[in-house]
Amino acid sequence: MGDKGLRLGLSSLRIAVIVAGILLSYLITSRSGSDETFVEGQERYGALLDGLFYIIYFVGIACAAASIIFGLVFFISNIKEKMGTLAGIVGFLVLGLISFYVLADDTVMRAYEVSGIKVTPGESMFAGGGLYFVYLLGGLSVLTILAAEIRSALK
Repeated sequence: MGDKGLRLGLSSLRIAVIVAGILLSYLITSRSGSDETFVEGQERYGALLDGLFYIIYFVGIACAAASIIFGLVFFISNIKEKMGTLAGIVGFLVLGLISFYVLADDTVMRAYEVSGIKVTPGESMFAGGGLYFVYLLGGLSVLTILAAEIRSALK
C-alpha cells in the first residue's frame, strides 16, 4: 500500500506542477505585448512570472535532492564494490584542496591589473587555484594513461 500511495502522490504532484506551469505560461504570454516596457511587463505579469520561477526552483531543488539521495543510497548499499570510486573521489578532493589552499597565489591579479581589470585578491586566488587544479588533473591523467599503457605492454 505504501508504494502505491507514494506513486500516486508523486504522480499527482507531477501533474500539478505541469498544469501550474502551463497555466502560468499561458497567462504570462496572453498578457504580454511586443512593444511593452519592463515596467509595464512587471505590472501586467510580474507576479505570475515570479510564480513560474518558484515552480522552476522547486523542481530543480527536488531533482537535485532526489539525485543526491538516490545516488548516496545506491553508493552506500554497494560500498565494498565502490572502494575504487571512493578512492578516486578522495583523490580528487585532495588535489582540489592542494591546488586551492597550498599552491594558489595572487599571480593572476597582476596580469588583470596590467590589462585594467579590477579583481580582489580572493578572486585572484580562486582563479590561480583553478588553474593549478586543471594542471594537476591534466598531469595526473597523462601519468595514468602512460602507466596503463606500460602495464598493458608488459603483460
